[in-house]
Amino acid sequence: MDKFFNNIWYTKFNIFSLLLLPFSLIYFIVITLRVYLYKFRFFKISKFKVPVIIVGNISLGGSGKTPFCIWLANYLESKSISVGVISSGYRGSSKKPIIVDDESMPLVVGDEAILLSQKTSAKIVSCGNRVEATKFLLARFEVNVIIHDDGIQHYALDRDYEIILIDNSKLFGNSFLLPAGPLRELKSRISRANISILMNHESNSVYAACSINKGIQNSITKEIKKFDQFKNKKVHLVAGIASIDNITFALDSHGVDYIVHKYEDHYQFSGNEFDAFDNNPIFLTSKDYVKLSTLDNKNIWILLHEIVPNNLLIEKVNHDLASILKYEN
Repeated sequence: MDKFFNNIWYTKFNIFSLLLLPFSLIYFIVITLRVYLYKFRFFKISKFKVPVIIVGNISLGGSGKTPFCIWLANYLESKSISVGVISSGYRGSSKKPIIVDDESMPLVVGDEAILLSQKTSAKIVSCGNRVEATKFLLARFEVNVIIHDDGIQHYALDRDYEIILIDNSKLFGNSFLLPAGPLRELKSRISRANISILMNHESNSVYAACSINKGIQNSITKEIKKFDQFKNKKVHLVAGIASIDNITFALDSHGVDYIVHKYEDHYQFSGNEFDAFDNNPIFLTSKDYVKLSTLDNKNIWILLHEIVPNNLLIEKVNHDLASILKYEN
């Protein structure tokens, strides 16, 4: 189903999109009504004692929200700002707010929450109810700011700063609202955010950030190699993420011969998926590996990536957040 919609959303003209447009009109009416009900306080909006930063997008699919939240949390921590992060716990089983730590399981709190916990020193809480999760975190930890990984459309949550991410490789597809297109809200929504960022884009003329490959690490020995060391070697690329375009581009650039095994986003790996594989290396993203960290398989290599914002973006974020969070920029 995901493949079907991606095919119609990211082509300029598709008859299926046109057939779905009446449903997009209904969707537009519903979301517009919802926005105004919050705007005129028919629905409750919760405000908190510390600033809230929302990192999200206006389209379905991955745009690098979790990696960007990792960068932002670490950046603010480097400014001596104590950070809390709320993750939706997507595909996790917990229905109540739960603290994410070294003992947490991805099946309970979600894979993104585990990754945030591993890659930052922030206090992480996982829960689909963002208002309750924020209350839960503030009742247990002293933090200076709370970052929400996703949540642009969660209008019950008051926010001090909005960051909208745009995947440069896909942009807005056919620019239609759901279900005819991939947009959760109209493109005009971007203008109401404090900043919009082009992800996977190399430029100093707009706010942009790139995902930079930092090598690949063996899951058992912890040895780190460069892609060049796998040149002309066959590997299995296994991924349960929204898009692997950046990964395949990097592998192609370094002459790696790979076989793609693509699963749906947030796929719950068990390890049995590799039973029929040969003895060649298995490349996994960090997000996928958190679900397989107990697996003893020396053929597994973890792709190491890091978000690197351009100078223009760093200056903008530093200027804006220094004012909100009262630190010296």
